[in-house]
Amino acid sequence: MQYRAGGRQIACPCCGNVTFDKDYRQLNSRGATFFGLDWANKEAAILICKNCSYILWFMDDPAER
Repeated sequence: MQYRAGGRQIACPCCGNVTFDKDYRQLNSRGATFFGLDWANKEAAILICKNCSYILWFMDDPAER
């Protein structure tokens, strides 16, 4: 799948590929983990390059192209 962020098509900075798999990862903080509140941490969208597997992180969800 191809994605856009900030009005531009996303391309892998390593190989230039424009197709990615999208997933989500939790951004853990030490304080929330210490108190057992991991569920309260923010989540980031990640795009994984289908060619070289480089991972790009986004706080705002990239739009499908």
